Amino acid sequence: MKSLAKTSSSFDSLVRYNSIFDTNEGFIGVSSTSSMRMNRREILTSTVTAFVAASVPSASAANLPQSTGADLSKTGTIDTLIPIVAMKQRLESINSHLMSKSGKLFPDECKSILKALQQNIPRDENDFKRIFDSYSTPVSYKQKFLDQNAFLVYYTKGFDGPGRPNIENDTENSIQTLQYGARNDAWSAMDDFFVELDYGLRSSDSDAAELAALTQRVMLALDAYLSLAPVADVEQALASLLHR
Repeated sequence: MKSLAKTSSSFDSLVRYNSIFDTNEGFIGVSSTSSMRMNRREILTSTVTAFVAASVPSASAANLPQSTGADLSKTGTIDTLIPIVAMKQRLESINSHLMSKSGKLFPDECKSILKALQQNIPRDENDFKRIFDSYSTPVSYKQKFLDQNAFLVYYTKGFDGPGRPNIENDTENSIQTLQYGARNDAWSAMDDFFVELDYGLRSSDSDAAELAALTQRVMLALDAYLSLAPVADVEQALASLLHR
């Protein structure tokens, strides 16, 4: 009986500790023990529900990129590749500048970098991603089918009939997925760079080396994206920029 009482006491302590946190609102503070104590049945039920939900694959993969409103009439062309190559050039220039600096940047320097970025790189996420989507391989009908029938595809392992190739094997789909991933990585790193520059505007505490490291992260993601484009097209886009 002592063991059972000890177990119950430990459980009650755990309940009281966990109850000061709300999953939606974060830390909400401590009131009385009685008001913060959760019902054991509710805890056990929610735990089992969470476990089952995590164990069963979703009926919809939701892997398709959300529309950014991009014009898809010129995907894969030099015209739509040029803005992405221009981003890379702009970041290379800024990175060279930052590498030549040491210590903290003054707010005016951060402001100057932000102004330079605005010439080629949108601050808004949707606008940023739209530039990539204008060039990227569009989502195909097959990809939409796979996404809408993710539950079926998962349990059949992509089986599409005797003697037929696996429905998930598709080079075009793979390229689109890689482009989508590289685009997202580029935005994630670019957003961090913007945030750090905004911080430097207010605090005079942005380190040149840290900012240079952030530009390198963006450039790595851009390199990954551009590596999926034909080399000749990237070279032509670069040549077009150099002659402007």
